[in-house]
Amino acid sequence: MTNVPAPTVPAGNENRHLFCQMAVEFPLQELIEAAVKAGWEDTEVLTAIIEVADNLMLAQGSNAELDALLKALKRNLD
Repeated sequence: MTNVPAPTVPAGNENRHLFCQMAVEFPLQELIEAAVKAGWEDTEVLTAIIEVADNLMLAQGSNAELDALLKALKRNLD
């Protein structure tokens, strides 16, 4: 798998998300090509990537909410 380049702009830079997109585009294209070569249809692969990314984002949000709740509970117990 292709390495993803490190960020070239600091956190908070207004264009950082665009640089991140550029950094992951080539490795993602390679993943799509490999999946199609394995026999998956390109629309299946793209749909799967979108759904996996959505699930990961939802899980990240849930984890952040749980962390906040646990910190609040700990403060109340201390």
